[in-house]
Amino acid sequence: MAVSSIKYGEAVQKISSALLAKNFKGVELAELDAAVSHWLMNGRSKVPFLNQHQQKAANEIIYAIFGEGKISDVLRETAEQLSFKIDFSDIPFPPVKDPKFTFIDLFAGVGGIRLGFQQLGGECVFSSEWDEAAKKTYSLNFGEYPYGDITKIGEKLIPDHDILLAGFPCQAFSIAGYRKGFDDEKGRGNLFFDVYRIIKEKRPRAFMLENVKNLEGHDKGNTFKVITEYLQNAGYSVVSKVLNTKDYGGIPQNRERIFIVGFRDEVNWEKVQNPTSTSRFEWPKKKTLRKTIKDLLEVDVNDYYYYNRYDCYKQLKEVATSRDTVYQWRRVYVRENKNGVCPTLTANMGTGGHNVPLVLDSKDIRKLTPRECFRLQGFPEKYEFPKKMANSHLYKQAGNSVSTPVVKAVAEQILKAMDL
Repeated sequence: MAVSSIKYGEAVQKISSALLAKNFKGVELAELDAAVSHWLMNGRSKVPFLNQHQQKAANEIIYAIFGEGKISDVLRETAEQLSFKIDFSDIPFPPVKDPKFTFIDLFAGVGGIRLGFQQLGGECVFSSEWDEAAKKTYSLNFGEYPYGDITKIGEKLIPDHDILLAGFPCQAFSIAGYRKGFDDEKGRGNLFFDVYRIIKEKRPRAFMLENVKNLEGHDKGNTFKVITEYLQNAGYSVVSKVLNTKDYGGIPQNRERIFIVGFRDEVNWEKVQNPTSTSRFEWPKKKTLRKTIKDLLEVDVNDYYYYNRYDCYKQLKEVATSRDTVYQWRRVYVRENKNGVCPTLTANMGTGGHNVPLVLDSKDIRKLTPRECFRLQGFPEKYEFPKKMANSHLYKQAGNSVSTPVVKAVAEQILKAMDL
């Protein structure tokens, strides 16, 4: 049979539809899309000819989701019947052709952490995210539809990987949040233990975790102490540092986040803390900030973003006088960020937009657009937004994300230490 070429997105739909036709009871389309997209993506267009490691990982997850029955055989049979090669040109960030290492992306958001490691030659073999809107944005850009709630996925089903990545939810540790840490009644603080159980079971060579700066000082340091001790007891050396986007990402945003890096079965990896050590891991060096807010602004912005129709406009007009300054409307007052960089983008930018930073452009006073917010997180211009997705979701996704250049800078040092 002649082998034809088919776009990746269409391939996922075809196989998912074929599986649905098999009448699997209780199976949701999202579960199918996650299973199929992981299966195809890990095959790197060699459908259905996965290597032994990839086939085993895909089979285990698919079997676990669909229960009894040899679903992996059905999936293989379906792909063979369709008989096609995958064309990844419809994906902005397709899989790496010849990956140097593998990683998993937990609490994936819209893929900010994945982007930094994938750009350095990594292959993502598993992703998980619970927010449906974020999953759509992630899937649009990487092709892979993340699995859902990680608390419901057994650690033994996670594929083997070299590096575990997790920007585990920070609400329970945030200064602006409930400050309840591991005792948060909604269990958000306990999600670290889902990261821990996977690390303990799969024993990756290294990991990188990201969280808010306040994690380090929460509950007088006890929360961070517990996290560090658990990771060390799992057999990892652990180092951490707070990095600011404006200092390490080359982007004008004041965003301090703590990065926790661990290496398996090694000690004294950090030269800075252990000057006499022969270790090779070093934190990235600071960069000179050369970009300004004006460098990241869009042109011909829709009137929707301007504030001249709001009651606060008069007050804004009196305060906003410079195009080199970012302002922030806090419902009852205007805050000027005098250091010339954008204040920390937050998830609640999507809840009414009152916390979206303001600028004075050549036309008038307006809030930043979603695209500008993503630029301030270092996302490339080819990063796409789903059509008809509400701005509230996009603002939330930008605020919840990471600064990709900072992640990439840390990733480079991790890979250097691992001789990758």
